[in-house]
Amino acid sequence: MTTWGVQLNTLESRASEHEQYASALVTNLADPLKHLASRYEELRKLHVDYAAKLEKERDSTYAELNKQKGKYHSVCQEVENRRKKTDGAFDYGKEKARKAFDQQQVEMRNVKVGLICLYSDSIADIFRMPTLSI
Repeated sequence: MTTWGVQLNTLESRASEHEQYASALVTNLADPLKHLASRYEELRKLHVDYAAKLEKERDSTYAELNKQKGKYHSVCQEVENRRKKTDGAFDYGKEKARKAFDQQQVEMRNVKVGLICLYSDSIADIFRMPTLSI
């Protein structure tokens, strides 16, 4: 009976040690890993949302730039048409054509300044440091 008791006590002490080791693993490893996994998932979602926001801003900026660029090209084409009219005008209509051409050039320059401002704003937006609230 004493041999059996020693064996039983040894087995129970080993089982107790295993239980302590398992609970230590859960508290020291599994729970922190679970917390880190949930934090990682939150950060991943934040980055996905931020990337979608940046993509949307980029697309809207490109659309605005293309729109302004198209407007500029159409105004340049109009200036070229006015220049041709001025060159082809007779003496009595030349002054009127020249004034229209000058006015069209002023409009072209205004649109060009707007386009340059839009480009500089979009470039400044690119180099602005993004902030991600965590």
